[in-house]
Amino acid sequence: MAKPPRQSGRKVSLTPATAKRIAAVVLAYERGNKDMATPPMRTGSDGTEIVRGTFSGSWAKGATATVTDGVLSSVTYTATNYFASLTGTGTKSCAIAYAGGEWILIAAEC
Repeated sequence: MAKPPRQSGRKVSLTPATAKRIAAVVLAYERGNKDMATPPMRTGSDGTEIVRGTFSGSWAKGATATVTDGVLSSVTYTATNYFASLTGTGTKSCAIAYAGGEWILIAAEC
C-alpha cells in the first residue's frame, strides 16, 4: 500500500502525550454510538464525566474556581472545591467530576 502524499512535505511528529490524547478520543468514539451526529467523547458509560484540567492560584475549600480543560483548552468549567484549601500561586493540575448536578474537584496538584 502506497503512502499518501504529504501536503506540506514536512514530517509530522507527535509527543507521547499528544498521541495519547488522540488515541483517547478515537477509543471513546469507537466505544460510543456511531449513529450520533457528534460522538460522546467525554461521557462515561454511566453518564458521569471526569475532566483533567488546570486552575490558577489558590482555591479555598467551599469556593468555586474556573478550571481549564487539559485537552480542549478553549473549554472551561466552574467547579466547587469540597476537597481541601489549596494555597500557592501559578497554574496547577487537577481533576474534576460532574456529580450531583455540578462540577466538583476530585484531585489536585499541591
